[in-house]
Amino acid sequence: MCFLIRLARAHDIPLMQALERDAAQAFRAIGYDFCADGPVRTVDEHERGLKEGASFIAEIDGKAAGFILMWPVDGHAHITEVSVSTQFQKRGIGRSLVAAGEDWARAQGYDIVTLTTFRDVPWNAPFYSSLGYEGFSPSGDEGDLAAVQTEEAHSGYGIRPRIAMRKAL
Repeated sequence: MCFLIRLARAHDIPLMQALERDAAQAFRAIGYDFCADGPVRTVDEHERGLKEGASFIAEIDGKAAGFILMWPVDGHAHITEVSVSTQFQKRGIGRSLVAAGEDWARAQGYDIVTLTTFRDVPWNAPFYSSLGYEGFSPSGDEGDLAAVQTEEAHSGYGIRPRIAMRKAL
């Protein structure tokens, strides 16, 4: 399958929100309906990625298939969101988006990429493990990442096991 990865722009934000909502429907198959029904990333969060971090969109024949949203957290590049439309899942798009995010992080001088995700969902922690990410507990100098985890718990995502992961670049 041939697809293009490009930088996202401000006018893509509603499209990325729609992609995230669509991608989240996969969670229904494992009883995580709260993910499918929960909120998507806000306009402010996407704008933060565009201003402080990076956001890339994967396209197939001009149609958006997925995106990655990143920003700095505790001096590291942080993957905030990766979403691939249900129509295009399991075709290597998520891997390619993560690789594009890692390339951006290297180019910006980051030596570590972090993320938080569900520990037991096959397309979450096990997927990232296959890409070289390892679970860890944020230390005292990673207060912003700890705050991300706290916010996730308060938003309802803490009802299933979550994990912080990182990869040295």
